[in-house]
Amino acid sequence: MLPIQILLVVTSSAFVLTAILEKVGEADLDAVRIRLEDEKAKRLLLENDVEVLMLKFEELKRGSSRTSEDNKAFPANVTSLTSGIAFTATLSKDTTHVFQQTVIFDKVKLNEGNCYDSSTGQFRAPFRGLYVFSATIMKGSGNHVHLLIMKDEVEIGRLFSGISLSDSGSVTVVTIMEKGQVAYVKEKSTSPETILGDNWAHFTGLLHIRYK
Repeated sequence: MLPIQILLVVTSSAFVLTAILEKVGEADLDAVRIRLEDEKAKRLLLENDVEVLMLKFEELKRGSSRTSEDNKAFPANVTSLTSGIAFTATLSKDTTHVFQQTVIFDKVKLNEGNCYDSSTGQFRAPFRGLYVFSATIMKGSGNHVHLLIMKDEVEIGRLFSGISLSDSGSVTVVTIMEKGQVAYVKEKSTSPETILGDNWAHFTGLLHIRYK
């Protein structure tokens, strides 16, 4: 039998070891608990990211569906919404015009497609399509100005300038033109009228939609 002193030492050591083991176990459990909480937080963030991505994916699908529907609704006779056909020309100097004379806008600022002829003042349509034309003029001193925008021999717009000194007038028209038709500006009045030059007068046109 062991002496009482040795038994006391052994018993005391056992209690100390148990306490140490309990403390180590609690520390490990806390570490595991913290790790689990951290992993849970990461998982929640990941789930949130996945949910956001899914919402974006659904939005993209809806956008694709709308585009598909738009394409289905696209007119069968339309070949293009963009054409690269456009021009702008101005009047470089004061000019006087008589009845039915074409106004020749001689200074070309833009001529995409080369469909405007600065020697005749005419724009010739290269394709069948929906066209937009605009004209702006400023009268010379002491007179009025009455002009027409023509498509071949048909009037499609008119403009007037003459309420006050250096008064300006403008008009914008939209029309369908067949390939080969011409658009131009001509004098309407039977009396001679002077248009102010120095690039104050403009004639502009473009092919907005090309048809088959």
